[in-house]
Amino acid sequence: MTEHVFSVEQMRAAIRAVEEGGHSVFSPSGSKMWLSCAGSLIPNLFAPDDAGEDAAYGTVGHMVGETWLKNGEKPIHMRGTRHFVPSGDFGFLIEVDDVMFDHVERYVDWCKDLPGDHYVETRVDISCLTPIPNQKGTADHAACMPGRLVITDLKLGKGVRVYANENSQALLYALGFFFEWDWLYDFQEIVIRIAQPRMDVFEEWTVDRKYLLDFAEYVKPRAAAAWVQNAPRTPSNEACQWCRVEGTCGARIKQLFDVSEGVFDTIGKEIATEEVVEFREKVRSDWEFAALDPAKLSPEELERIFSFKDGIDRLWKKMAAAMSQRVAEGLPMKHWKIVEGRSFRAFRNKKSAGERLIELGCKREEVFATEIVSPAAAEELLRKAGHKSKDIPRLLADLVFKPPGKATLVPITDPRPPIGDKSEGVFSDTTLTMEIEE
Repeated sequence: MTEHVFSVEQMRAAIRAVEEGGHSVFSPSGSKMWLSCAGSLIPNLFAPDDAGEDAAYGTVGHMVGETWLKNGEKPIHMRGTRHFVPSGDFGFLIEVDDVMFDHVERYVDWCKDLPGDHYVETRVDISCLTPIPNQKGTADHAACMPGRLVITDLKLGKGVRVYANENSQALLYALGFFFEWDWLYDFQEIVIRIAQPRMDVFEEWTVDRKYLLDFAEYVKPRAAAAWVQNAPRTPSNEACQWCRVEGTCGARIKQLFDVSEGVFDTIGKEIATEEVVEFREKVRSDWEFAALDPAKLSPEELERIFSFKDGIDRLWKKMAAAMSQRVAEGLPMKHWKIVEGRSFRAFRNKKSAGERLIELGCKREEVFATEIVSPAAAEELLRKAGHKSKDIPRLLADLVFKPPGKATLVPITDPRPPIGDKSEGVFSDTTLTMEIEE
């Protein structure tokens, strides 16, 4: 939970490191974070890269999409190639296979027939909005025509759904094109599109010229505020989702503990350094964490606390990882230690063990139990077999059915209709799940 002040030399070195990696300090991809929480930007420059395999898959997928759109034909020569994508101290080896081709093709098909002039993987400059120069981003695809700009952002993740509505990353790409090309095209309508093929999301949102220019004015003071050492922190589900220092951020930890205890004063507000220091002192004392009893909460209190569930879960995981790392490094812990986890017996060679069990009198069908793959796994197998995503629903239509889903809590903005009569035991024989939109 310690905040740092970095020297001029450290700041310059951090900027160089970011630029050498092909990125910018005020990266559009991280804009949801630094626009919401000014104090997050500089600490994230010094935090280690924790991007996962999905991000590496996306890097390679974007390369395939760029080649495809620029050459106008499927890059068959890339099939079977493997590409190493660095991440932290290690990285990921990602293979270009038919499944990746299938996902990328849906994005390519969505872009290639758009009218106008096409720009693929284009560096756009947003420096006029930021306090330092050379701030750029790479727009996946843009189509420019008189009066109209279409920005399409490819997302190849499959864990978190990305929305086109008020998408700050795509809006910054749009501003980059606006600043450079409005003199030629006179943009009046701007269409923001998100292609997330692994989640079957192809969504668009349209704004006018005034909205885009108003957004530019919204960005300027927030970018300036973020370029200040130890700027105030305003933690939130949206700002903290991809923040690399969430697990050590005193403001975020204080907020989550406050929420768990029924204190909502810090939601949507800057948290002063003095408040964080006071919280740290409380933790160091004989303070006892006293989470509220859910049965005693009002519906309004339940709703407010529950919306922070993902952040609280994520905090515990990051704390566990940090504690394990420190114990492994030999740093003392008074109340915790690392031991060998519970283990379960396993056959050294499953096939040999199975044949031996049969020799001992067991029935083969009981020893070698088999089960068909899930419909989702079957779709992946069909893609690997060369079938296109658009054809797969038809191929599986008479084989698959969709049973009622589990009762699930979602934000009120979710388009699905609510379950009608909740008094008839919809929760009686199922585990209640939840989906929090972040």
